[in-house]
Amino acid sequence: MLKTILTFDNIVDAHLALGKLQSEGLEAFLQDEHLVQTDWLYNIAVGGIKLQVDEHDIKRAQDILARDDSERIDVDNLDDYGLSD
Repeated sequence: MLKTILTFDNIVDAHLALGKLQSEGLEAFLQDEHLVQTDWLYNIAVGGIKLQVDEHDIKRAQDILARDDSERIDVDNLDDYGLSD
């Protein structure tokens, strides 16, 4: 059974969290994302965009989202992406 672990009021933050969970192999879903994009007033009516995972994965998902992964980013190869100074 899916359980909501976080809610968001904008699609960008919701997809960043979803991507972080999916990159760790967790099955996660967004509920009401398209409805909220239709009109921001729907966001209030439905309670935001809901990030959901299986109830057995709640603890792991929360741990993943709480973790700071900024040290894991490889900045030595920025030239490969045209991002160096």
